[in-house]
Amino acid sequence: MKNTWIGLAALASAVGLTACSGKPSNANAKQALATLLEQSGAGRIVEVRDFELSGCTAADGTDGYRCDTRSQVMLEIAGRQVPIPVNKSLRYAKADGVWRAYTR
Repeated sequence: MKNTWIGLAALASAVGLTACSGKPSNANAKQALATLLEQSGAGRIVEVRDFELSGCTAADGTDGYRCDTRSQVMLEIAGRQVPIPVNKSLRYAKADGVWRAYTR
C-alpha cells in the first residue's frame, strides 16, 4: 500500500510539472514578439495582426522552443503606421515567469 501511495505521488508530481511546461501559447508568443520588437528599437507597436505560431520544437542546446512565427506587425514610425511582415523562426523561452522571444 505504501508503494502505491509513493507511485501516485510521483505520478501527480510529474503531471503537475508537465501541465506547467510546454511551448508558449499564441497569446504569450504574440506578446513576446511585440516586446522583442519594441526593445530592438523598431518603433512603437500599434498592432500585431494575423499571428501564427507553428512547428514548435525544443530548442537545441538552450532553453525554450524554436517556433516558426508569421505575422504582420503595425509599427508607428515618425507618426506613420507602417506594416512589417514577420516570417521567422524565433526561440521562445520563459525568464522569470514571462515568455521572451529571441532571434537566436
